[in-house]
Formats: sequence, structure tokens, C-alpha cells
Amino acid sequence: MPRTAATANDLPKKEELLDSLTKGLALLRLFASGVERLTMQEVAEQLDVTRAAARRLLLTLEHNGYLSQDGRHFALTPRVMDLGYAYFASMNLPQLARPHLQALCADLRESCSIGMLDRESVVLVAREEPSQLLRVDMAIGRRMPAYAHSLGRVLLAGLDEAALSAYLAGAALRKLTPFTIDSRPALARKLAQVRADGFCTLISELVDGFAGISVPLRDQTGKTVAGLGLSMVLGSRDKEYLESHYLPPLRAAAEKIETVLQARF
Repeated sequence: MPRTAATANDLPKKEELLDSLTKGLALLRLFASGVERLTMQEVAEQLDVTRAAARRLLLTLEHNGYLSQDGRHFALTPRVMDLGYAYFASMNLPQLARPHLQALCADLRESCSIGMLDRESVVLVAREEPSQLLRVDMAIGRRMPAYAHSLGRVLLAGLDEAALSAYLAGAALRKLTPFTIDSRPALARKLAQVRADGFCTLISELVDGFAGISVPLRDQTGKTVAGLGLSMVLGSRDKEYLESHYLPPLRAAAEKIETVLQARF
């Protein structure tokens, strides 16, 4: 049953809330109301905080790239779009991409998926399966280790240097098959190659005998927000066959999805 009102037990206690975060969000909402530039004094007055607190809020947001400073004035930077774009993209991407996924699946007779990165996993957010008897059965919402999946690797390759370094430092890399890359330096080299190539072909690293080939889906700024990929039983096919036969239509479908996605925002 939908919850229409919070009960007393549902309400957070004051000591559980971060007042500084609340003030920071309130500051961003000031700019969202249409104000282009604000001084420290104006922020202090409108948020009812001291000048020292206003200074800390402004400098923190500037340090994280969400504000720029020009003399006494502070203004938003395009980076604030990151705060909302990923949510809206993930909410609309499956619906926007579905006709192109269906067409790609019907054309190639292989499983087609769109995945997004969630910490150390790639999560399937859209999926189309062919009607053939032998197929790769993975449901929407399925999570897989990003380092051992072609979708995951194009997403990892799209991370900025700091985010990728943090991933490589903390990710749990396991030998899932005899062919899985589980060395951090080797994975870093592979991701650099994926970034340079603009696609990833992966064979027998997640499951022996299965293969995948994926390309990134980018927003209007060029940032990778998702990946589009094919997965299949390898059979007698090799890496060269997969790339010559599947990569051109995969890239063509990705271009169409990117066009629709970028026009949405």
C-alpha cells in the first residue's frame, strides 16, 4: 500500500541529520531559483547563517567543482548537471532505447542489453532476447562484476582518472574462469585499450564458453552514462568474427540511442 504520510517513528531525529548538507542543498536551490550570481553576504542573509558559515558552504562547493568564483561573486558550473542527469538518464533510457534494442536483436539474433555502473557491478537496465532455443538468459536488474563483463569494462573505461583509480584500488577481482583477468595492472592496461578502441570484446572471462561485445552510450557532454552490448554462446566463432560481424551494427544502434537520449535533455 502506498505510504501517504510519515508516522512519528518514520521521521528522522534531529541528531541524525547533517545541518551542513541541508544548508548546502538550500544554497544550490537558491541558484536553481534563477539567480545567476551570489555574494557571500547574500548567501548569509538568504540562508540565515553567519558569513563564516556562508564562506565554508561556498568554498566547499567551489572545491568540488559545482561553483566558480569571480571576485566577490559565485556562480554555478555545468557540473551541477551531474547531480540530476544520471537519475533522469537511467529513468528514461530503457524506454528510449527499446525500439533500437528490439531492432538490433531481431537483426543479429543475439541477446542485447543496456547496462549501467553501480559501484563494482554492472546492472542490466534493459534487455531483449531472441526467440532461439539457445540463448543467454539474464533478467533486467541482474548484477554482474564489472571487471569481467564487456558492458562493465566500457563503463569502467569511461570513468575519470580519480574514479577509476578508486575502483582499481578497492575492487575485489576473482578468477571466475581460467581466462578472467584478476590482476589490477593487467585490468588497468585492458581498460586503457578499451578506452582507446571505443569498444570491448570479452571471451570466457565471466562464464567459460560465453562472449560479449559492448560499446559506450554517451551523453551530450561525451560522458559515458551506460553501455550497449551483445552477449552470446561463443561456439566456433572467434574474436575477429565477433568484431567484424557485430561491431558495425552495434555502433550504429548506439549512435541512434545516443541521438534520442541527447535530444531528450
